Amino acid sequence: MSEFTLRQLQYFVAVLDHGSVTAAARESNISQAAASMAIAQLEHAVGVDLLIRTRSKKVVPTPAGTELAARARRILGMVGEIETAVAGGFDQMRGELRIGCMASVSPRLMPGLVEHFTRSYPAVNVTFREGGAVELQQGVLEGTLDLAFVYALQALDGLDQAEVAKVRPQLMLAAGHPLAGRESISLREVQDEPAILLDQPPTIERVTGMMRSAGIEPKLRWPSTNMETIRSLVARGLGFSFVNSRPATTVTFDDRRVAYVPVSDELPDNAIVAVLPPGVRPPRRVEEAIRFSREDAALSGAGQAPGETP
Repeated sequence: MSEFTLRQLQYFVAVLDHGSVTAAARESNISQAAASMAIAQLEHAVGVDLLIRTRSKKVVPTPAGTELAARARRILGMVGEIETAVAGGFDQMRGELRIGCMASVSPRLMPGLVEHFTRSYPAVNVTFREGGAVELQQGVLEGTLDLAFVYALQALDGLDQAEVAKVRPQLMLAAGHPLAGRESISLREVQDEPAILLDQPPTIERVTGMMRSAGIEPKLRWPSTNMETIRSLVARGLGFSFVNSRPATTVTFDDRRVAYVPVSDELPDNAIVAVLPPGVRPPRRVEEAIRFSREDAALSGAGQAPGETP
């Protein structure tokens, strides 16, 4: 293998980020010919094709290109850390912190995390992306995210994990539901009612699989990508839903109320976890994000049932 340069890696990543050599060259303030030459030299150095040119003049990575891109982003990130540390002092935490978070977990973790870094570590630029577990973990694998918060039961193989908080499934019912005052509920007690679930893969698949493993065929109605919509539907007595992280309030968007009751069935253990690139020691800012998230989740009681203590 021939030698390649950091500059070639930068241009390669820029092409992937912008979708074409032309756009990458423009953003990098170089000529298209220079960008094309850098990519060709990189492909020659590693001995494989890294990009596929499509008919629409867009470029997409080959399998080898996808693998290299993830490593290139980590290498460039470490180089950036060295540069910022030298410029600002090694003791000061700084740099980019790119976080992915499942939409159902985000309200629990992200506001406090953003406030913590904004007030305590202003030299760290925090950005976050909400989405489904699969796409966020793919972002970690590809190097576009530094970490992602997902549920352990939805974590992919091949990524490192750090547990943030254990969670316990709870049924969401209308506040006036006959079972709303119970200490716990078996899934069989609501099997004849509509299940109104979060429409984000693999959430529906996981929940329906959980119910079927308990011998119940769920009656799915009105799936929604918006948890507040689900809460309002449930509050009107139209069905039930599930949560892993219990909100601090039972009041819905339209000023109705729901109740949360732990599921009594034996279910697989689950937790909120931070997934990380495999085999790489995380930067201090990532370690701090995990440390604070654990502390914040413990204080707020993420995933607790009513009456439990942190």
